Amino acid sequence: MALRLQLPAGYVNDRRDPRRLIVVATLAVVGLSALTCVFPQYDTILALRFLAGIRVAFTFAPSAFLVSRAFSRTSGRAMGRFLSGPPAGTALGTLLGPAVAAAFGWPAVYIAFTLPWLGLLPLFAYFARSLPPQETARFTMRDSLAAFRSRELWKVGAVFACSHAAYIFVSSWTPTVLQREGVTAAGVLGLLSAAVPAGILSRPVGSYLQERRFAADKRRIPMVAFAVTIAASLAIPFLGLCGIPLLVLGGLLAQFPLSVYHVLSAPIMPPRFTGSAYALMNTVRLIGGAISPGLGGSLRDATGTFVASLARMAAAALLALVSIRMTRER
Repeated sequence: MALRLQLPAGYVNDRRDPRRLIVVATLAVVGLSALTCVFPQYDTILALRFLAGIRVAFTFAPSAFLVSRAFSRTSGRAMGRFLSGPPAGTALGTLLGPAVAAAFGWPAVYIAFTLPWLGLLPLFAYFARSLPPQETARFTMRDSLAAFRSRELWKVGAVFACSHAAYIFVSSWTPTVLQREGVTAAGVLGLLSAAVPAGILSRPVGSYLQERRFAADKRRIPMVAFAVTIAASLAIPFLGLCGIPLLVLGGLLAQFPLSVYHVLSAPIMPPRFTGSAYALMNTVRLIGGAISPGLGGSLRDATGTFVASLARMAAAALLALVSIRMTRER
């Protein structure tokens, strides 16, 4: 549901104050989480989770938009730190969720991680009010759709999808690959598997470099990441256990340029459609992440090995490398 509503949410973001969207969406998900505790039946929870998915569309892109406005001079670094938040929250919820469920019952997990928002909303309202007024202009749906005709925008979006697809593939299949290579010790398996999502630290590092070392041409960051991904993907099947560090490295490098795509996409669109540009980037990111694990698993089932899946990742990285090279320097 969140995927389907990204672009409509971007359209609303460009026409309305995103701060209000975030507050309303946050209060809505707190209420839905409370209802989950009141009606802990499967059918009810499924319906409530479906509705809660709508909230994601109206918080992520508007939040990214506000971050870019608040830190306009260092938007790259700010975006890198912002993009580290969602996976860090997911990791924290996954870690603490079982303990909350054991102590208070599994329905309490839903409300335990949303109630803190009630304390954070006043802080958000306080700090967000100092942002400069949003420049708005009247436009129609036809104007908005016309802005999406930019080939440059779709090139950046396709590259973003490839980066996120590589990250999700490595993150999802690393435990299985390790087990097939004979890694059975639970501690080692968990440590190596956690290294990829723990690599969210590579996101702010990449965003820092885009404003320092690669400020003249930010495309070089994803170009380097894709070049190494191609080499690692082709080498891993022939290295056995020695290829495991390359697998982890591939997961880290896939996250390295994620903030760059938001920075590259914003100037392509007219300023009044910046929210829509971020919404499109999030849409293609989610599409790439949704397709990659299933496609990798299908290729593994069809061939019996991960060689075809890794070759597919190398091919996608090569396509992305060519695409980003064909975009204009920024």
